[in-house]
Parts: sequence; C-alpha cells; structure tokens
Amino acid sequence: MQRSSFCSTKRNVNFFMKIFFCYVIFVVSLCAQELPATQHHYYFYHPDHTYGSDAQFGPLSLFINGSYDILRNGGHGKNIFRQPYSAGAKNVWQNISNPVPAIRDFGAQQFFDQEIFNLQLNVKHAEFLPNIVDHTIGNGMQYAKLAEYLDYRDVRYPYLWSALVTSAYQFMNEAIENDYYVGTNVDPISDILIFNTLGIGLFSFDITKHFFSHVLPVYDWSPQPVFEPMSGRMQNAGQQYVMRKKIPYIENFSFFFYWGIYAMPGISYTVDHENSISFAYGQVVNKLKEGRELGRRKIDPDLDGAIGFFYDRNNSLMASLLLTGPGLYNAQLNIYPGIISENFGKPGFFLGAGEWDKFIFGITFADIPIGFGVGSR
Repeated sequence: MQRSSFCSTKRNVNFFMKIFFCYVIFVVSLCAQELPATQHHYYFYHPDHTYGSDAQFGPLSLFINGSYDILRNGGHGKNIFRQPYSAGAKNVWQNISNPVPAIRDFGAQQFFDQEIFNLQLNVKHAEFLPNIVDHTIGNGMQYAKLAEYLDYRDVRYPYLWSALVTSAYQFMNEAIENDYYVGTNVDPISDILIFNTLGIGLFSFDITKHFFSHVLPVYDWSPQPVFEPMSGRMQNAGQQYVMRKKIPYIENFSFFFYWGIYAMPGISYTVDHENSISFAYGQVVNKLKEGRELGRRKIDPDLDGAIGFFYDRNNSLMASLLLTGPGLYNAQLNIYPGIISENFGKPGFFLGAGEWDKFIFGITFADIPIGFGVGSR
C-alpha cells in the first residue's frame, strides 16, 4: 500500500512538472516576441510622470528593491557586504534545478497545501497568499511596467529583458532569505518557478494588463532604497503595491489596499483630478521566523499592527508615513521627488526611526535608482 501511494505521488509530481515546463517554454516564446512599431500602448508605465515613485522606476531600482526586500523583515542583517550570496544561491539553485526531488522530499501534499492553496486561512498556513498577490500580481505588473519602460527607450526584446531582470532579483532575494541553510527549501520553487513565471505569463497578455490597469488598477508604490556608506547597510528597499477601486455611487472615495510586507485595507479620497490622499490600517511582517514542518524548513511571519497615510499624484506616490507597533515601534516617512521644486534638483527624502534601526536619514533623486543616507545605529 505504501509503495502504491509513493508511486502515485511520484507520477502526480512528474506530470505536474512536465506541464509546468511546457508552460515555461510558452512564456519564454511570448517574451521573445517584439511588438510591431504601431503597438506602443502602455498600461503601467507613464513617461510623463517625472515625479513621485514613478520618477524613480527603472531596471536598477526594480532590481535593488526586489533583491533586498527581504532585509526589511528583521531576520537578516542589512549590511549588503555580509550577505550569504554564494551559500544561499547554491542551495536555491539546487532546489529549483531539481524541483521534483525537493517536492517529493518535502511531501507533495504538504507542498501544495503550504505553497499553492489551502482553506486554513491562518498565519502558519497562508504562505500561498503572498505567492499569489506578491509574485503573480505585483511582480507580474512590475514585469509589464519594466517592459514598457524598455520599449519606450527602443530596447529590443523588452519583454525578454524584463523577464530576465524579474527572475534575477527574485533569485537574489531567495538566496538572501535562504541564508546559510543547506537542504530542501521549497519556497523558491513556488516563488520563482510557479508564481513568478505565472505572473510573467499572465502579464504578457493585453487582457490581463487591461484588467489590472483599468478594471482593478494596481500601482507600484515601492519605497526609496537608501544605502549607508559608513555601515554598508541597505535601508528602505522593498516592493509595495496598491490596488484602488472607486466606490460605486460615492463621489471621490475609493477602496484602497496597500500590500507587500504590509497588508492594509483603507480608503482613498480624490482631492481633485490629479491628487489623492489615503489612509490604511492593518498588519506588517516585522520578522520572519525559521521553523520546521515535518522536519523540513518552514518560514513563519511574525505580525505587528500598522497604519499608513499616503499622498499621490496621478497614482504616483508622492509621500507616505508608515507607523507600526506595539510589538516593534517603527516610523518611516518617504517624501518622493517632485514635492521639492525642480530648482533644487527634485530630491526625495527618507526618515526612519525604530527600536532596531534607531534613526536614519537619506536623500534620493529622480532617475537615480538608489539614495544615500546615514544612520545612528
């Protein structure tokens, strides 16, 4: 009976992986195609947005924000010169290059329940939720936005280059998260091979891009990465997204959801035809804790309360204030380029104060992927 069950599980896993790799080939073929010169319709990238979060968007800022997003959770040191790049990359590659043995070792049913979908909507069994909203929708939107950014600059094969950048920063992030752990790690299998690839595939079609830019709009409101030369620490790097939908029959008000390491529903108020203010309340992952599930590595989030205040212009974030606690008191203020006059070079600013990082000040500029700062820690 055990032998029969094992063979059945093995056949199911092998069948799933065959279907998946056929899908990967299909996605790559989509990315490698060039659009005709007449088809330059942009859903997410707006060249005229020379202010706010849109002014700082580009391949390098996307790579930095995506690669070092994991440093925000408190479970890793922020010195970028002391990260386990080699050890982490080796173990991540070992798992994603041999997904069937890794899934079999972890348990196919356990892998599906933990990483793909289950009905136990609690913190310890909800890993699939960020997989869907972060990797498929959020990263998928950024993939399409970067491809439009590259297309606007006449880069050949923009969707292929965007897919490579998206995959590269995801691999880097997984390598840092893996740390020095050696062994079965199914998290990068679901993140990189399944949900990131699914996002790239879905956002290669106009119907998906139209839906998430017009029907249920999603925007990139990532923070401003700031590097501290004196300490080698990367501050404020990460990926944050916003979904906003007008409330029927109520003028000037919209439903609002801000997510990344935060999960905060709220309300937006449209001040005029360009400017909006928003308020949100929810939770934040202030630390990832390494645990074990059936003897295998498992990461669980440690949640804290969070509130946020936001000001945007034409859906490009201009300023945000995020407050968390009481488990870990923290305040972060982002002022993006465009608030200060162009006569001063359109600078942006980051101010942070918290129990772990103490006080941080940073300055950024439009079109520059990373700012510089100094901290008191």
